[in-house]
Amino acid sequence: MLFVIFSALIFGIPLIIQRYKHKIPLSDFFSPIVLCYAAGILLSILNKERDNLFFNVASWISQISILVAIPLLLYGSSSIKQLSGYKRLGLSFFFASVSSAISCFTVAWWFKNDTTSFAQVGAMLTGLYIGGTPNLQAIGFALKGDPKLTVQLTAADALVGGSYLVLLTSIVPVITSYVLPRFKKPVIHDEDYSTSTPLKRERWDYFILVFFTLAWLSILLGLLYAGNLLENTVIILFFITGISIVLSFFKFIAKRSATSFTLGEYLLLVFALSLSIQGKWSDITRGSNLLFIITAVSMYGSIGLHLLLSKLFRIDRDTFLISSTAAIYGPPFVTQVATVIKNKYLLMPGILAGLLGYAIGNYIGLAVYYLLVTFQP
Repeated sequence: MLFVIFSALIFGIPLIIQRYKHKIPLSDFFSPIVLCYAAGILLSILNKERDNLFFNVASWISQISILVAIPLLLYGSSSIKQLSGYKRLGLSFFFASVSSAISCFTVAWWFKNDTTSFAQVGAMLTGLYIGGTPNLQAIGFALKGDPKLTVQLTAADALVGGSYLVLLTSIVPVITSYVLPRFKKPVIHDEDYSTSTPLKRERWDYFILVFFTLAWLSILLGLLYAGNLLENTVIILFFITGISIVLSFFKFIAKRSATSFTLGEYLLLVFALSLSIQGKWSDITRGSNLLFIITAVSMYGSIGLHLLLSKLFRIDRDTFLISSTAAIYGPPFVTQVATVIKNKYLLMPGILAGLLGYAIGNYIGLAVYYLLVTFQP
């Protein structure tokens, strides 16, 4: 009976948070991911023993949910080809990605003598500030990082990222307007990107997407097992990311991309909750001050470098702000910033840039990890 209740909590709490996130106090500051981590920490306190049935169930759910969530989130990748019509935003997002990789690599290297996990931290932060939390979690999973490290970095990012979000929606637009050129309205025909579907069809799409994803994941994992590669989670992530992007160009998947993204976000919340259950609160808080510093310097360093490159290449203010939001936070927060700066023309391409970050963040993050390991003294 307790097992059923425990499983229901793991799947039920994220569903409630996702459905009622706008009604939850401080939801604009703390994302659903952070709220799920907080709930998981509370459950971990109640579950004092790490090696019991509840811990093992949480471990299995976290592994399965992240493997299924990655493809579902990437099934909308085919739409990023539309970014070709917004070349300046594409260029700015490229600068944001390069800036994040350079900043996270440099900071991780600087603190290499202070933490044994510096390469993992650099890789996870790179993925985080190019695509978002899904990349941080996926890279942490691929590198077999300690669950508490993922929770610690997510907690640090909640504070650091939250501070930038406050600035981004208040004084940053004003300050950058003195540094960067004004946005010039492009001549773009409005398109209808509505993806709403009837409720019955949406539920059927959920079933189709989950069944299809589990089917090809099973085949892939079976092949990797046959090749004695199943223990190499980096290769697993490499293939899952690549196959998911390829599949996104098939009409069968593309027309269900909105539904798959919603489902992927939900499974990502399930992963966050189940992962945080596996840690101990005393372990999670230990060493968090150093990770907070590394996270803060990495994020604001990447933003500063991005701003400098934008100034050199005369990227306008709005394009910089939208591309920075897409890289640092991912698609969900683009709408919020676009509303603040009153620029609806960059809303859709900003969301597409965020999807591009999901697609490339894993690869760049892993590249940073191997560079840090290669140059380790």
